[in-house]
Amino acid sequence: MAMATTVVVTDRLKRKVIQFVKKNGYITNRQCRDLLGLGYDQVIALFNHMVGTGELTRIGRTSSIRYVLPDKDDETPHG
Repeated sequence: MAMATTVVVTDRLKRKVIQFVKKNGYITNRQCRDLLGLGYDQVIALFNHMVGTGELTRIGRTSSIRYVLPDKDDETPHG
């Protein structure tokens, strides 16, 4: 049985992710793991939190998923 993996989502982590996306246009799970030194499941938890709060938008499926900054004109509720 898999253990639940948690990550404390801090402003510092979120700032690093957002700065990376602003510079590069998007971020992937692997890029985020390299950037923050976190594990796969921890990065998924971080992305899920940031998507849930509207800080990032998920694009794509499975291994091609990328996270981008939300479109300022997009007022669609996230969820």
